[in-house]
This record gives sequence, C-alpha cells and structure tokens, in this order.
Amino acid sequence: MKTKAICCLLTLFLLVCHCVEAQDKLTIHVVNEPIISVLHLIEKQAGVLFAYRNEVIDVDERITIHWDNVSLPTILGVIFPSSLYELRTIGKQIIILKKGTPIPVMPPRVIDINPVVVTALGISRQQRSLGYAYADLGPQTFTTNPVNALAGKVSGLNISPVNSGVGGATKVTLRGLKIIGGDNSPMFVIDGIPINNSSPGQADKYGGYDLGDGSSIINPEEIASISILKGGSASALYGSRAANGVMLITTKKGAKGFSVEYTSNVLVESLNDNYDFQHEYGSGQDGLLPKDISTARVDAQESWGPKMNKDSSVVIWDGRKLPYVNASHAISKFFRKGLTLANSIALSTGSEKAQLRAAYTNVRENDIIPLSKLNRNHLSLRGTARLSSKFTLDAKGTYLSEDVFNRPALSDNPNNIGYVLSGIAPNIDINWLKAYKDPVSGDYINWNNNAYQVNPYWAIHEQPNNSTQRRFNGFLLLKYELWPGLYIQGRTGTDYSRFNFTEFMQYSTPYYTTGGIVLLHRNLQETNSDLLVNYHKQWNKVSLEVNAGTNRMDYKEDVRNATGREMIIRGGKDYSNFKTQLGSHQLYRKRINSVYAAVTLGYDDFLYLDLTGRNDWSSTLSAGHNAYFYPSASASFVFSSLLPSRSILSFGKLRASIAQTGTDAVAPYQTALTYAANPNIPSVGGYLIGGVATDKVPYENLKPSLTRSYETGLNLVFFNNRIQLDLTWYHSNTRNQILNAPISPTSGYTSAVINSGNVSNEGLEIALGTRPVCNKDFTWQVNVNFAQNRNKIISLSSLVSDYYTLAAARWGNASIIAKAGAAYGMITGRKFLRDNKGRLILDNNYLPQYTSADYNLGNAQYNWIGGITNSFTYRRWSCAVLLDIRQGGKIFSMTNLLAYQNGQQKGTLEGREGWARSERERVAAGVSSADWVPTGGLHIKGVKIVGQNRPQYQEVEGYVNPETYWTRVTENIPEPFMYDASMVKIRELTLGYKILKNVSASVIARNLLTLSKHVPNIDPESSYNNGDGQGFEYGSLPTRRSYGFTLHAKF
Repeated sequence: MKTKAICCLLTLFLLVCHCVEAQDKLTIHVVNEPIISVLHLIEKQAGVLFAYRNEVIDVDERITIHWDNVSLPTILGVIFPSSLYELRTIGKQIIILKKGTPIPVMPPRVIDINPVVVTALGISRQQRSLGYAYADLGPQTFTTNPVNALAGKVSGLNISPVNSGVGGATKVTLRGLKIIGGDNSPMFVIDGIPINNSSPGQADKYGGYDLGDGSSIINPEEIASISILKGGSASALYGSRAANGVMLITTKKGAKGFSVEYTSNVLVESLNDNYDFQHEYGSGQDGLLPKDISTARVDAQESWGPKMNKDSSVVIWDGRKLPYVNASHAISKFFRKGLTLANSIALSTGSEKAQLRAAYTNVRENDIIPLSKLNRNHLSLRGTARLSSKFTLDAKGTYLSEDVFNRPALSDNPNNIGYVLSGIAPNIDINWLKAYKDPVSGDYINWNNNAYQVNPYWAIHEQPNNSTQRRFNGFLLLKYELWPGLYIQGRTGTDYSRFNFTEFMQYSTPYYTTGGIVLLHRNLQETNSDLLVNYHKQWNKVSLEVNAGTNRMDYKEDVRNATGREMIIRGGKDYSNFKTQLGSHQLYRKRINSVYAAVTLGYDDFLYLDLTGRNDWSSTLSAGHNAYFYPSASASFVFSSLLPSRSILSFGKLRASIAQTGTDAVAPYQTALTYAANPNIPSVGGYLIGGVATDKVPYENLKPSLTRSYETGLNLVFFNNRIQLDLTWYHSNTRNQILNAPISPTSGYTSAVINSGNVSNEGLEIALGTRPVCNKDFTWQVNVNFAQNRNKIISLSSLVSDYYTLAAARWGNASIIAKAGAAYGMITGRKFLRDNKGRLILDNNYLPQYTSADYNLGNAQYNWIGGITNSFTYRRWSCAVLLDIRQGGKIFSMTNLLAYQNGQQKGTLEGREGWARSERERVAAGVSSADWVPTGGLHIKGVKIVGQNRPQYQEVEGYVNPETYWTRVTENIPEPFMYDASMVKIRELTLGYKILKNVSASVIARNLLTLSKHVPNIDPESSYNNGDGQGFEYGSLPTRRSYGFTLHAKF
C-alpha cells in the first residue's frame, strides 16, 4: 500500500508544471546604511526573500546607493559581483553564496535572521521555516579529531574525548542517554552519505586500547559547515540510524576560476600535570624502610615508609643504596613535549559549467608519551558539473591513510603507564627505571614484584603496538531537472575501511613470560543508495515543497582475531613465530530498505508546516516485526512578520514538533541460533567441530525500539541582530529497548535477547548571542549556551532483575547500572556503615565497617553543561576565548583509591607522625602491639555495638595506624572515592591577524587552563572508553594542553 502511495505521489509530480518570474523596477536611496538594512529594503520593494550563511554577509559593512527605476538583477549585480558571489533563485527566495570563501580566522557564530541551512537528506532550507531546534557551525580551529573542537559550543551537545592518546575516540551525545546498554551516539553524515563512526576496539575494566573511531575520515581543513540535528523531527527522515540525532558535515566544493589554498598548523603539546601527591614519606611499609632487595621490590610502589631525610639511604630493587629524598617531579620526567604538524593544500578550478577541487592534508603527531605517534594522510577529489541545462553531477572521493604507533594501554592493562606512574613512591626517580632489561640476556628486570604493573620503559620499548587504517569514502550524485520546480536525484555512496592492529609482548614479559602477539583485522563497508524526487511551487503567498524517495543501506563487517603464544625465536614479531596459535572469525551483514516522504507548506513566509514519514525494513529483525514507520510533524510561526515595525524585535519565531524514531537490532543474528566451526576444539578426523556460535538466547519476536519526542521552542532576534535568543524545551520516551538480559550460566548461555525498558529524557536548552559593542573598528560578541537534561528509567522488565549492569569497576566493588526509578548510569557500591545519627560504626580495632548491600553513590551525568564564548575584532585583529562549563555529576576515581591504598594521597598524611611516635614509645616500653593502647595516629571517632540482648550504640574514639585504616577502606568501600565531576575550563583561546585580504595567521591554545575542579590528581573528564557506562576512572594518563600557530593563504 505504501509503495502504491509513493508511485501515485511521483505521478502527481509529473503532472504539475508552473513557473512565474517577475522583475519589478526598484527605487532605493540610502546613505551609509548597513548592508543588512539595504537587503531588508530590497525585500520589501521586490517581494523577495534573501537567504545566506553566517559567513557570507559582513554585517558591519555600510553602503551608499542612489538608484531610480533599476531592475533587481542590476542592483544585486552591483552589491554582489559575480566574481565573488553566486546568486540562486528558488521561487521568491534568493540564496546568496560566496565563491571560495577562505577559512576565517575567527568563524562568526551570529544567528542570522534568514540563513539557509542544510537539513536531513542534504536538503537546503530557510532556517525560519524549521519547526525544530537546529545548530549550524562553520569551520573550527584545528584539532586532529575535528569533533573535539565542538566542545562547549552547542547547547545539548556533550563532547567527551577518551583520555588516551594519538588517534583516540570521542564520546558524543545529544540530549542525554536514551538506549540502555547500546549506542547513544548520533549518526554522522558527510555530504549526504552516512559514515560508520564505530570503534574497532575500546578498553574495559580489565584493560585494552582506544583504537579510535570513524571520525578520522573527516578532514578538518575541508569542512565547509557542520549542522547538528538534535531532535526527532529534525532527524526522522534518516530512520532507525538517527534515533540519537545527526551530525551533518558539508565539505568544500570547487569554484569558478583558479585558486590555491594553503594551510599550515603547528601545535605543541605539554603535560597538563594534575598530580598532587604527598612528597614527605617514601617507600616502605609500617613506617619502615625496605631492608633488602626483596622488600625493596615490594615497596617500590608503597609509600608507607618513614619521613624522607637527606641523611638516610634506601635500598632499591637492584641492590643499590641511594639517598632517601624526594625525587621532585618524578612522574613528569617520563613524558616529553608533543608536536603536531599539519599541512594542507587545495586546488580549485572551474568554469560556469564545471568545477573541481583537489585537496591533500598530512598530519604528523608525536604524542607526549615517548615513541607514540601518528601519521595521517587525507586525499580528496570533488567535481561538480552542469552537463546540460537540466542535468548536473556531483562526485567525490576521499582516501585516508593512517598509521598509529604505540597507542597507550588503558585501564587495568599491565602496560598502562598512567596506572604504574601514579603509584611510584615519591623517592623513586623515574630515571632509575630506564635500566629495564638485563644488558646481557635482554630479560625483563623485576623492579616491583608485580607482574601486572610493568616497568613503563619496558612497556614502550619492548611491548610495541601499531595500527594501520586504509579508508575510502565517496559518492556519485546525478540530478535532473524535469522542469522548473521539479527535479529527480539519484545518489550512491560508500564508506569502506580496512583496519589492522598488532600488539606484541616480548619474551620474559612478567604476565606473558614466553611472549605473545595479538592481531585484529577488521574490514567494514557500508553502502547507501537513494533516489529522491523534489517538487517546489509558489502560488502567491502559498509555497509547497515535497520530497519523496527511497534508500537502501548494505552493511558488511568482517572481523578476524588471532593470538599467538610461546615465542619460538626471541624478538620475532611475525605471527608464524609463535608455537600456539588461536583465532576466530566473525562476519556480520545487514540491510535496511526504506521509503520516505516530506511535505512542507508555507504561507506568506511566516507560517510553515512540515510532515514527514519514513518506513524502514531491517534484515536484523524477523518477518512480521522488521517493518517500522517513523512519522514527524513540526510547525513554525514567524510572528515578527506580522509586526508593523521591526526596530526592536527584528525576528521572532515559535516552533513545535512531534516525532517518532527508534532503532532496530543494531547487531545482526539476534533472532535465531547460529552455528560455526570452533577452532579451539580439537578436530576429529581432520574436521573441525562445530557448535552454537553465540552465548545469547535469541528472541524470534524481537521488535524495534521506539522513541517518541516532543519539542517546543522560541527564537528571538532584537535590534537588527544585536541580540539573539533561542529557547528549546524537549521531552522524549524510548520504549521497547533491545537488551541482553543476564541469565544463569547453567543454561548454557550467559544472556537472553529481550525487549525491555522505557527511558525518558526531558530538558531545556538556551542559546544567547549578543553584541554589546559593534562599530566600524571594534566588535565584541558574546555567545552563551546552556543545556539541562533530566533522565529517568521509567521501567525495566522483570527478566532484567532489579537492575541492568552497564559497567563494573576493576577495584572497589562499584558498578554502573540502569535501574527503574533512577537516572541512567547510577553508580552503586558499598558505603560506610553508620547509625541513624550518621556516626561511623567501628569494629573492636576502631576500623570502619561497611554495608553488606550496594547503595546509590551518584550519577555520572552532569546536572547541566554550557559554554561562554567572548569574541573580539579590532580592524585586522580578532580574539576569542571559550569557557567550557560542566556542573554536577559524579566520578569514581580508582586512581585516588589506589593512591590512598599505597600512601601516595595527601589525605594519608594525617596521623603518620603520631603513629610513629606511639610505636617508638611502645617499643621503648617493651609492650606488644596487642597490649598497647596507641597514644597517637589517625584519630577515629564513632560508635560500637554493645550488648547482646538489647544492642546499643556506644560512642568510642581512638587512634589507628593510617596504613591499616586506608587498607581497610580501599578494599571494599567506594564511597569516599566518589568525587564531584564539575569543572570549568578555558577550552579554547585564539588570537588572529588578517595580514592580507586572503592571508591570515592565528595563535591557538586548547585546554589551556582548568579554572575549577573538585577531584584531585586527575582530570574530571578522564575516562578509559567511549561506552555508555561513564563515571569510572582508572590509571588515567595526564591530559594535554596545546599551543599552536595557524597560517592560511589563498591565491
């Protein structure tokens, strides 16, 4: 039935043809008036409507005109000469485009009264006609991951880079978390073609590496604009893959004439040292120095020795006796200055009928971690052509070559240098660890008796890892205008990547004594093909635009894993050099077929109604459940058009929308059992033994999850663009979620695939822009954005028990869960046991007791996020400062937990001298520890339970050994290691100068300074993966601040 409806709609398009063109004579006399005021005057006289992007019109430009009875094309030809501008007419709308616009030193972020923006499916729309929230940004300052440059700039957009290193991934969310245990990141679309932004691998509680994500295909130097579709109505036309919003990226095209653009970026990275450990007590335990090599190895990462003294010496792991003094800045000595060089060149040539742009960018990045580096090459070619008066072509190909060497290990990986360095006693000089192997045998030198905390120099020199990525992304678009107002467009595009990762473990490595190798090969391809028909028509005050089309998406992922053990020839890094070899192979295929339609009705350029609908058929769901419909409706009312004067309120719009989106079973093969050969089972008669290939119970009647969303908003612009305000309220419910519910292992499976869960998100977004000062020479612009999201899990199926575990901590017995009635991502764990007055309940040794059950310890989600950008321009100079603000939320810091456990934390200083004095007194008195009442130490107050028949609380207090106390607390009580994750950062600072008309230079700095934070020793943004179980930090690497210089020239 839906297919017939589409066919009927296309037939109606072919039966309609009408074109009206009018050219009235204009009379305009203005003296030194802003160009925007002149355009408003032309709009009134000619009955047209101008549309343009932020960077096209210089709002400070003033012009003088005296014309009588002049045609509209003549006036526009003078104001916008064809050598610099391109004008396109659609009905009464005139779109103003600037040819070959260079990257501005400070991209303007003014909310224009009537800009043209790119929406779903690449359709250009007037922003005034949109009934939903929308954000549009121009090119950003250079970062190796262009997504990171958006942090703090868009309301409702949360950017959280993984605290890893070169080539790392970024977690991106829009308007909160909706999908339990699934992917909450938005869809990425480049020039109308979806790209895969998944990661080949991420660290978990037991360790791993951050292997990056799909955003590496984005060349920051080729970005023309970034459009962000936040709500359901904005993204509904993209179907099931856009349930979490859409990031639309439009890249540059060729232009008429010939030009060369060159951009050079130089960035220097330095350690942003968050470590603030104690430097008074060194290696040892119980206040005693290590007495021999054996205890020295144990105590290398224990800081419970006596107070450091230059007159004392200490034994270290190699038997040497060295001064027992503080090795100042020991941790920072391991790192180096990082350096990034990025050079880009682009050639553009073209005529009226055909244009071509070729671009090449090379990025070389040396990380602050020694031997860690990245080499990335982007090559792109884009051609556009008008093959005839009605036939146009647009084609593009992008090739990425990326090589990354020595990505840092994360979380509980034994090679995690952040974990190891943060535990080294303050008297240990990091340079002592440079002797990491025996000079004769080459074997690993044991320095700490811990196989799972490897010498960091051994880790970077003897445990190399490397990855290579080769990727192609491209499309071909053909567009044919059947007659004015009606065109048909066909487009096909593909995103193909080949990713290889190798991790090598040298012979004698403590946790892999016979050596090992791990290989990952991942080939991924996603191909999208669509056919679109567009019809637009203007009848006096009524406008109509209809889009209808169909899409097919084919996805294929081929993953091969291999592990080699027992090295045959020492140092040989080939897979064949390992005696025991194990491997696995997974192949995933998926297809989605879709039809869609969108209708936009407008009345007198002030009232608009949008209706859209899309139906997807997914191969990952069973017949009968694999078809699902996503409708949306939105309305826009530009009430300022009805006002008699716009001297105060230049623009005002009310908008509202409702939509239904959702997701299918993202991973295939969840509705039926699958079988495969198992290489880990010995073959029989030369044949491999097969079996069930999954540990999940499939669900034949699996259904897609659905999200229903509502949104209202208000846009106001005052005093001819001097003040702009955008207010948005939204609410969404995501039901019928697809979960892997844990079940008893005795069933032969570990989980069952089910539909369960209802998650709500409700929030407020505010974007405010103002120009307090604006004159010919000087402009001061302030942009403020604010977003608050309230999240709640309404319900979960009883099959998921009381909660669904999203992540578990390696230490401290903490978990991140989804639980009905709570916000997504609640952190749970044991707390101090207290009486009803809040007093600690102590045992007979004055040590705190803890609860037997887990309690709510907080949530990692921020209460609100925002940003403040102050931009200044003075003649040729420009400057901007961005503050990134995140308030509320909690983080469980295992780095600080372990620092308390090993005596590194400053909080462990209290009571040490008192305990040492008490012990000296005890020894002098000849009393045993059991019979001695300490006279000093860590003073503890609380209550003890006394009485058997009628237990009561009795107040007690006493002294305990700080080492004993913190050992008890760090074993099972995560509560004291929960910290406020709020922070305020100077995220970005730029200072630019326009040397010539097309030559500019700027100085840039990122992550310059943390103005406010509440968690010691780590960055509040620290995380070891980009998954949805955020809120855990473990062995974090130091964050980086960067300073750089950018030169841009166009000839």
